[in-house]
Amino acid sequence: MTYTQQVEVSQRIKVTVDESKFTTQFMEEFRESFHPFHTIDEHIKHLAQLYARGITGGYPSDFLEGYGPLKDMGIKFEGMGQDEEIV
Repeated sequence: MTYTQQVEVSQRIKVTVDESKFTTQFMEEFRESFHPFHTIDEHIKHLAQLYARGITGGYPSDFLEGYGPLKDMGIKFEGMGQDEEIV
């Protein structure tokens, strides 16, 4: 006998970036190669979901494709909590 449930998992993630690094040139180059983001908030949402999925690199590998070394962009993450619910 098998038992199956669907579970919704939500995370709250604090994302910090150095706003001055998101220059017009950076934004244009990022759009050409990756995603059509026009605002820093779009980048922050993207970065948060990458962190939630464990794709951000992070210590000791601090490089993230499209952004380069996290510290150079002032990118920091902090997990603020998680909830799980059977749906």
